[in-house]
Amino acid sequence: MEKLEVFEVVKPQGIKGELKVRILADGFFSVSNLKNIYASNGEICAIKAVRDAGGGFAFLTLNGVLTRNDAELLRGKIYYANKTEINKEKSAYFIVDLIGLTVYDWQNNKLGTVVDVMQSNVDMFKIKSETGAFLYVPHLKKLQPKIDVNSKTITFLSDELKDVVYYEN
Repeated sequence: MEKLEVFEVVKPQGIKGELKVRILADGFFSVSNLKNIYASNGEICAIKAVRDAGGGFAFLTLNGVLTRNDAELLRGKIYYANKTEINKEKSAYFIVDLIGLTVYDWQNNKLGTVVDVMQSNVDMFKIKSETGAFLYVPHLKKLQPKIDVNSKTITFLSDELKDVVYYEN
């Protein structure tokens, strides 16, 4: 059972044990239906309530966290959820599933292997070529990326790739 980081406790919220947490997943939708999360020591924590706080944050109430003092002890803690229980759009992928995929261009030339996905307004694939150099490719619809996690490949079907790829010196 693979677990992914979903929350980082920022601070207590109020006096009844509620927590303000930074959402480490793809947004509130990703965590809105979670019933349980896991502390770093593997302890299961049942969720009583979670509500959107906007800006990538949520308010979280856990069973057994009843006071502000209880909540204060959790400041800075990271919580995990089972990957299969995290909501995602059908066309979305977990970054962990993209790392290690082999990348090809529209002519089936191997560009390298995905080593990271940097998140921003436009996500950026960081690809390590066989020579050890890094190149960066934005995840743009116009590049027609064909992502196949099962065959462990990403193929950019558009020749516009040559216009947007960035090569690191």
